[in-house]
Amino acid sequence: MKFILTSTLLFLTLSLLSQAQDENFYLADSKISWSKAYKTDKTKEQVFKYFEDSELFNEFKIINDQIFAVLKPHATNPKITGVAGVHKIVNDNDFKGDVSIVYLAKEKEYVVTFEKLKFVGRGNYFKKKEEQLFEDHFLQKDISEYRLYFLKKPKTVYNQTFDKIFIIK
Repeated sequence: MKFILTSTLLFLTLSLLSQAQDENFYLADSKISWSKAYKTDKTKEQVFKYFEDSELFNEFKIINDQIFAVLKPHATNPKITGVAGVHKIVNDNDFKGDVSIVYLAKEKEYVVTFEKLKFVGRGNYFKKKEEQLFEDHFLQKDISEYRLYFLKKPKTVYNQTFDKIFIIK
């Protein structure tokens, strides 16, 4: 009996931990975030200038050598990501959220963290400009666990889309 209980607890723990990070997505305290480190030959000033001039953001501040910004609503590109297996909510709504970017000089990389991810309606799935949190649609109710349909295709679609936005060209 003790073995069965221990095995079950171990299995549940591993299942929860395996969901903690998936394709740059992180799940902590029932909040979804995305984070990725990008190698670069650019200096901190060049990286910060690139993002400041990029027009990706509605709000943009540099505080204590870190960028804090709000990403303008963006869309996924079904021509690149496809539509097979992608839930309608992904391609019929834009997304936005809070972004922080920090430059790590020693590693020669910048780290982008994207939090408070929200859908922004275009009028066909949600009302125009209506905002809803990713967690409301991609997490199981009352537990901090991804819904299966998020793990199948949307996480990959968003990972590819976010990567294209934040990589310095």
